[in-house]
Amino acid sequence: MTTPLILPLFPLHTVLFPGGYLPLRIFETRYIDMVRSSLRESRPFGVVLIKQGSEVCPTSADAEATAFYPVGTTARIVDTDLAPDGMLHIDTQGLQRFRVARSWVERDGLVQAEVHLMPHVAATEPIAGVDRLRDFLHRIMGDEASDSPGSPVGDQPQDAPQDNPWDDPVWVVYRLMERLPIKFEDRQRVLGAERLDLTVRHLSLMIAAFE
Repeated sequence: MTTPLILPLFPLHTVLFPGGYLPLRIFETRYIDMVRSSLRESRPFGVVLIKQGSEVCPTSADAEATAFYPVGTTARIVDTDLAPDGMLHIDTQGLQRFRVARSWVERDGLVQAEVHLMPHVAATEPIAGVDRLRDFLHRIMGDEASDSPGSPVGDQPQDAPQDNPWDDPVWVVYRLMERLPIKFEDRQRVLGAERLDLTVRHLSLMIAAFE
């Protein structure tokens, strides 16, 4: 087991995958302080999917009542911008999966956790159907580029082989999970999975319905 890390957590109604892109609007004091600390120390924070509760917690008791899934993704801040209304906008990139060992709420309502980093899901053998997924992803990402030139499409996870990301079936699956109309609970299930064979089959069936 990896050496545990202490990370501040950002519970959200979304799932961040390694290599994924997530813009956030920051207005609560606890998260403004978290962002400042993250930038100052060049440290990531963790994004986890909320099971029960709200993203906005006025009190520590509200934060205590928020339940979240134990597997999340570390996020690094890649850009910041202060809007005219005073709200802080940040762009983040997903790095690596982690599993929460224990968590607690600080007095300011910020959730802290002891986490263990999880390795990149490795496809040790060819997965049938990945080529079809890759072709479909090429098409929809081409449409995105046409609609919004220069928009981020996701880099490889921090612990993945640093070659062409399109050669990594896990990267392809994660990018499709972000773009297809899939429930957050199902995305969470894929985030925590160590094998993606069944996910590839389900995605292939979903893609067939679009074609």
